[in-house]
Amino acid sequence: MGFVLAKWVLDAYVSSEWVFLVFYDEDSHSLETRRFDLDLYGYIAGGEPGLIAAELRGIDGVVDAWVEDWRTSPFYDSLKPIVVFKTRSYNVLRNILGLASVKGLRVVNTYPHPLVEALYRAGIQPVTPVKSLSNGGVKTTKWDPGMADPALDYALVGFEDGYYVLESPESREKFWSIEELAEHLSSRRLHLGFADPYVYSRLIEVEPGIASVAYRWVTGGFYSPHEYFEWSRLSYTPLSLMNNITIGRVLTTIEALYARDRRIIVDKSRGRREGWRSISELLLSDRGGVVYQPKPGLYWWVCQADFKSLYPSIMVKYNVSGETIDKPNCGTPVKPEWTPHTICLDEEGVVSASIGRLIDLKDVYDKLYKETGDTVYEERKKAVKWILVASFGYLGYRNSLFGSVMAHEVVTSTSREVLKRARLVVEEMGYRVVHGIVDSLFVAGVGEPSECDYIKDRIVEETGFDAKVEAHYMWLYIPRCLNSSDSVANKYYGLLTNGSWKIKGVMAVRSDTPPLIKKAELEALAKLFEARTPSELEEKIEEANHVIDKYIELVEKREVDPRELVVSRTSGVRDRYRRPPRYVLESKPPYRLIYVNGELVPFEEALNRSYDVDKYVKLLEKTRRELPSRIDILNSYVEKTLSRLGFSGAPKI
Repeated sequence: MGFVLAKWVLDAYVSSEWVFLVFYDEDSHSLETRRFDLDLYGYIAGGEPGLIAAELRGIDGVVDAWVEDWRTSPFYDSLKPIVVFKTRSYNVLRNILGLASVKGLRVVNTYPHPLVEALYRAGIQPVTPVKSLSNGGVKTTKWDPGMADPALDYALVGFEDGYYVLESPESREKFWSIEELAEHLSSRRLHLGFADPYVYSRLIEVEPGIASVAYRWVTGGFYSPHEYFEWSRLSYTPLSLMNNITIGRVLTTIEALYARDRRIIVDKSRGRREGWRSISELLLSDRGGVVYQPKPGLYWWVCQADFKSLYPSIMVKYNVSGETIDKPNCGTPVKPEWTPHTICLDEEGVVSASIGRLIDLKDVYDKLYKETGDTVYEERKKAVKWILVASFGYLGYRNSLFGSVMAHEVVTSTSREVLKRARLVVEEMGYRVVHGIVDSLFVAGVGEPSECDYIKDRIVEETGFDAKVEAHYMWLYIPRCLNSSDSVANKYYGLLTNGSWKIKGVMAVRSDTPPLIKKAELEALAKLFEARTPSELEEKIEEANHVIDKYIELVEKREVDPRELVVSRTSGVRDRYRRPPRYVLESKPPYRLIYVNGELVPFEEALNRSYDVDKYVKLLEKTRRELPSRIDILNSYVEKTLSRLGFSGAPKI
């Protein structure tokens, strides 16, 4: 993975009023904390800027103060004088900004945290090797995506299928009780700990000393250290500020730092309001991405072609950002025929510029992973992918600093146009599109992988957006809804021509499905995946149903470990109900629950009562409904015949 330097900037934090950097030495595996004088910046609008700057220069602890013209929202086409000052004392910064607010002045650029901007301006990227270190300052090596991460001792703590999970560089262990996990951790000495916040809270309740097991615990969720390190580097956010981090915050920080470079005021109180529109206008504009309603059933020789980062790529290609949509007095407006909005090309948008660099980085990590097989690159790619996925949602979020509803609509309308062009070119080639989900097309009757590659190439040629062959299925099954004969768009599974499987959306891959139900369905699906022909599949369907029958018998005879029946729920369950269930009110997350008399009760309470046999049998019957039938095999023959006769049977949009 390239060269590794011995000393790293691992973290940074503010204590009392000063900035401290934490260094990790790989030779000695030790940590060292040193104070550094970094410039912290404050921004004040209003009043008489020249007089305010002069007054600030006379305050003890202020290094300098001056006036700059900064661009204002919503379109960044007007300038406003802003007083900028810098200090090396966090207390001085807070006191001045607090006093400015009391005096009726407006404090701006409060996002991100001043420490993040200080690191960014100083060129100190967290979790990167040190290039030079002296009492006068520190310089970090320019990060190369091929570099290794520091070889730290860490623990990653989470919750899966009712068990507490502990991952370290050497192993992955599961614990049923929080006490067992706490006892195991209390004997460890770690550089870093990463944890689901609710699991960490439970750990501290059981054993307060867990807090001192690691130099720092990062409680932002059950993500790998390599993902956290990547987010920290990309956003200049030190690990000290990554507790309860969200992907949206990482994205917004990246955008805000880019805005700083262009002297764009970041003002959380002034968003882009959506103008009044009629119902008919809303129906035309606010329609979301393309999701087909596929016909449930069995399909043979299916090519799945996926656009690579479609929504982010649309933002970059069409310069979509909050300030570029419907901008008055734009010198170079463009109005695509498929959207009612105009896009300004006068300059690159904040969102499109920030996202473009991330798309390129994701491709770099993808290439490195394919070349080396090193899973670190896969983890980093995943970290970047999460940001790209969040970029579209945040674009239309009401509190987005750099997006707007109108920008969101431009992306969705463009995606619909792209999918339409892709579908038409596939159909012109004589193939049949059986399903489509936002950025994926499923094309039936594609007998060879080389055909799939050709279809992908034609889609790229026709749409102008990069795509990849995600999968080539020998057979693909789209189950029916559990309560109707319709299909669910994001639920399917199939056998790939390379012998592997792909499973999406069914009960076996849901996080809240009891382990026994997952085990039963995966065992049944494994039987199906042994089939290579319709006749073999017909036999395996019967065997798969026998698997479900076997598990139903175990449940009915109560020959099941209760831990296999646990429904795992996280804290988010509280937000799904107006009136939360009793277990939410009476216990703490993460929740381990069992069905008793038709309701979910905490596992410990359920031990003294009998589990609900009927409920678990119903869950197993649901997995049976997600299996194909002999009728599906017959229908697949009919579909193939109709296709040869020119009847496409295209899915509904």
